[in-house]
Order: sequence, then structure tokens, then C-alpha cells
Amino acid sequence: MIITQSQAYIEATFQALTDAILPSTPQYGYEYPYSASDMGVYQFVIYALDHYISVQRQLYHTIIPLAYPTAMMLDTAAIQLVNTHQVQASPQSFFPGGRMFSCLSRQDRIRVLATLENLNLDLYLLPSPYQNNGGLIKHMTDALNRFSMLGYYSEWPAYGSTRLLPPENRRLEFFPLNWQLIGYPGVSLGYRDFRGFLLSYKQVKAAEAN
Repeated sequence: MIITQSQAYIEATFQALTDAILPSTPQYGYEYPYSASDMGVYQFVIYALDHYISVQRQLYHTIIPLAYPTAMMLDTAAIQLVNTHQVQASPQSFFPGGRMFSCLSRQDRIRVLATLENLNLDLYLLPSPYQNNGGLIKHMTDALNRFSMLGYYSEWPAYGSTRLLPPENRRLEFFPLNWQLIGYPGVSLGYRDFRGFLLSYKQVKAAEAN
């Protein structure tokens, strides 16, 4: 499969995003062998941005691909912070194909997200559909955090080669690592934990009488 320059840019940007948001230390007392990039979490974020979010256009809500404009939003915000000396960029991207956001340290990438969430930047300079749209910017900043967590702690990595297929065509190719770590036994038709309230003999007789 040939990866275009645009695709490489999008992937590098969201690798930088998930690398900053998600834990890089052992979790739950276990040695954690895989990073967010190894688990393909950035692919989940990209897929979610392109398939799960709708934007209002005139009287209708329309789903439009948002991965590319969101990557541009992160870079534009990063450029503003670099130009105002609030963060410092590395001479080259930590993720091949990335731009300014991918040249920042993890801490400074989080600072970019905080700046967007608080709208502490020139909204006019952001790309469409984010330009001068504070509500959408706040919604997207929250979504980026939620999508990153969902991709990391769900069964997403275990879909393997089927992860980018439509949901109905995905298949678990191995038991998810995170399920092992939290003790989740796996998919079942139902886990019968709550079986109702205990009733006394008098309550049963009263119910029968009625």
C-alpha cells in the first residue's frame, strides 16, 4: 500500500498526539510491552475523526473527514505558541512526516491542547471548519482525549489487520492485552451479576394475594 505525503503527515501528527496523551510507563504493576504507536491507537483517532463526528452545514448535520483539518489545527496552534515563545520546537519532527506539532516535546504538545481548549490563541488563523468556531474547537479538543483513551483501553489493537474495516467486518485476531491487565474475561452473551432483590416469605404471600 502506497502512503501519500498527506497520509504520512496525518499519521505523524496523531502519533505525536497519542504519544503525548497516553501513558508511557508500566500500568497496573505489569511491564507494558507496547507503546500507543505499536498498538495503532493513532489509527483509531484518525478513523474516528473521519467517520464519527458530524458538522452542521446550513440546516443539516453532515459527517465530513476531519483528520486532516484537525492535524492542521494542531500545527497552527503549535506555530502560534512557538512564535510567542511559549514553547520551543525541536529542529526536526520526532515523527517522520510531521510538522510543527510533531516537533514539540510531550509536555509542550499537551500545552497546545490546553491552549486550544481555553481558546487562548488567534482563532481566525485556524483552518476551516475551526476558524472562529470556539464551540467546535472545545468539542474537538475533548474528543481527541476521549478517542485516544478509547483506542488505547478498548479492544481496538486486537482487531489487527481488520481494524480499519467497517465495524461489522472487524474480527478479534488475539485476546486484547488491556483486557488481560484489567481482568476482563472477554466477550459473553451476558454476565449475570444482579439477580433481583431478596423477598421475605410475607412479601411473597402478599404479592400472591394481590
